[in-house]
Amino acid sequence: MSISTASLAFAFIALLLIALVVLLLLRHFLPIRSTPAYVLVPIFLALFLPVSVILLLPIDLASSLRTEDEATRGVWFPERLVLVAWRITYWLTFALTWFILPLLGEYIDSGYRTPKDRFIYSLRSNGRYQLIVFALAVAGLVYVFLQNGFEGTSVKALVMA
Repeated sequence: MSISTASLAFAFIALLLIALVVLLLLRHFLPIRSTPAYVLVPIFLALFLPVSVILLLPIDLASSLRTEDEATRGVWFPERLVLVAWRITYWLTFALTWFILPLLGEYIDSGYRTPKDRFIYSLRSNGRYQLIVFALAVAGLVYVFLQNGFEGTSVKALVMA
């Protein structure tokens, strides 16, 4: 199956429109010219990726229809392309949420002058936070094991929660 030209054009225009709206939003809240690129790019991605899911979900649903009539499917892409788009969106959002944005926030807020000291401070602060989250997860796992016994469904429910 090949991608229809209309589907490709719609997705491209929609992604450009989303990017433009995100840039206008950033321009409203940040001085873009004086903000360093190492701040602008992650913030842009942190806004652009979740908003692009609004476009990706209907394309995924239309692409998974089992009809062969292209006119009734609307905007669609091959299954492999949709899978890659979901994976890129998920893993970039995951990395931004748990690692990049917290490190960047602490880096910017640190009182040190040199980039090396600021980065070390940021790593220590976030390492402490990640250690606390891990310890709480282990405590939750122990609690679930004590309450429900060692069952796979209990662990799955805890991880999903």
